Amino acid sequence: MSGSFPRTGRRFTVGLVSFAVVVACSGDDGSGDPASPTPTAAVTQDAASQVEDQIRTTFEQFIAAVVEAQSGAADDPAALFEGLATDETTELNVGIASRYADQGIVRVGEPVISDVNVQVVDRSGVVSACMDESAWAPQLTSGETIPPAEEQLTPHPVVYEVVESEGGWLIGDPIEPGGTITC
Repeated sequence: MSGSFPRTGRRFTVGLVSFAVVVACSGDDGSGDPASPTPTAAVTQDAASQVEDQIRTTFEQFIAAVVEAQSGAADDPAALFEGLATDETTELNVGIASRYADQGIVRVGEPVISDVNVQVVDRSGVVSACMDESAWAPQLTSGETIPPAEEQLTPHPVVYEVVESEGGWLIGDPIEPGGTITC
């Protein structure tokens, strides 16, 4: 299980921690000296920035693994996702790469990723981005171009859960973005 806990538990934890942060931040009684910075806040902000940077890096590496797996060049697509994705997400992507290989399909080029956003609470969170797949074309191994799926013709949002595991972060289940993200 890659160190993750059930999705409902993560969502409850994210909501609970978000509520706690709002309550804690709204309870300022104004008795402190605003001119005196508190070192713990800076350390906490730096730690939060480091976590976000780690997740962004993991996400970039994950997308690179997806691209390589679907290019047909990898002998062992599962190995591409080691340390980057949960077991379930690895299986999902290996399955896609296997179906492409069985059908004689590869994808050439790579998608353009933009507007990466990371939200973390405790040991889980969400990473979202805009993905433009127009330069990541499907084709037959013979070189014949295949018309891309309609959703691949324009930039679209992608959203994934992220979970902390053994001091690092893993890309988890894809999440339906709904109408909350526009690209």
